[in-house]
Amino acid sequence: MSDAIGAMRARVTLKRPTRVADEIGGAALMWVNAGDAWAEISAGVANEGAGYDGAPSVTGFTVRITRRDDVRARWRVAWGARVLRVIGVRDDGEARIDLICEEVIL
Repeated sequence: MSDAIGAMRARVTLKRPTRVADEIGGAALMWVNAGDAWAEISAGVANEGAGYDGAPSVTGFTVRITRRDDVRARWRVAWGARVLRVIGVRDDGEARIDLICEEVIL
């Protein structure tokens, strides 16, 4: 991945999970927009998982954005029609951080 600002061409929306009360006294998970960012996105490994109800296709992505201190694993990245699940954040103390993501398609 490049460190040049010109490589960050994709516009993404970061979403964080928030628990909200539902109508029957329980809790539901809601995704709240945490801001937009310019990103450089690189595709990684793709594979198939075996499940009892089908074989989902899982594709890995690395999303590089300008440093933010609030992004955590379990967040989501909305990239056009795709939704990527953040499974890790690589922070080397530089001006940008890498979000290690996966997209699961059933």
